[in-house]
Amino acid sequence: MNGSQYEMGGFYQFSKYTSWLLLLNFLFIISNLLAFLVFILFIPTISNTIFYFFALIPTGAAVSTLCYCLSISPDQTNISVMQQFMKTYRRNFIDVLKVWLPILVVFFIFIIDIQYFQQELTVFGQIMNGLFLVLLLLLTVFALYCLLIVVHFNFRVRDVYRLAVYYMFTRIKITTGNIGIGFLTLTGMFFISDFIILFTASLVAWFITMNSSPVLEDIRANFIKEQASKTTGE
Repeated sequence: MNGSQYEMGGFYQFSKYTSWLLLLNFLFIISNLLAFLVFILFIPTISNTIFYFFALIPTGAAVSTLCYCLSISPDQTNISVMQQFMKTYRRNFIDVLKVWLPILVVFFIFIIDIQYFQQELTVFGQIMNGLFLVLLLLLTVFALYCLLIVVHFNFRVRDVYRLAVYYMFTRIKITTGNIGIGFLTLTGMFFISDFIILFTASLVAWFITMNSSPVLEDIRANFIKEQASKTTGE
């Protein structure tokens, strides 16, 4: 009897967390629907850059909200997953946009530079192409730290940037872990399908959130007072 109850309890917990991930995945897709539609409908060329840029503006808030909700266990909040997601998205949209928009501008500048230098067959052109690829990778990691920090804490934009740079280079294990998660995701998209991200976004974000949690704990311990952090659900 006890064994049966344990199995039922385990199955219930598994079902609860699976449905939690699936619902968050669905909400992420809905909140980021414009970007997904643009990637599906428009060929990725320089002439279509403007469409990609505007479509990715809400992506920062969608990613940060997903990671925030994944940091809160279903047992830690009294409101539904949908309420938590929508509440967090609305509450943090402007703060996230202030941090995300400059990053997005630089991101597209790097993309355009990479496209330009890929057409250069000179040694200098290839070196510059490699340099901007490295800068693009660093910017992606930097953006991830920024989105995690801004959705959890009340910092000025420049302080968010400073903390992101600080943890990028002081928590190398976490940084390389996040790069590894991103690399495995891109590998899956390359060998299986680009659309795999539609079904695994919440799982990938969960791995990144769990891997990055020591950074958030360190910020709470060393850079803010308890009341300065944003609430973690009601």
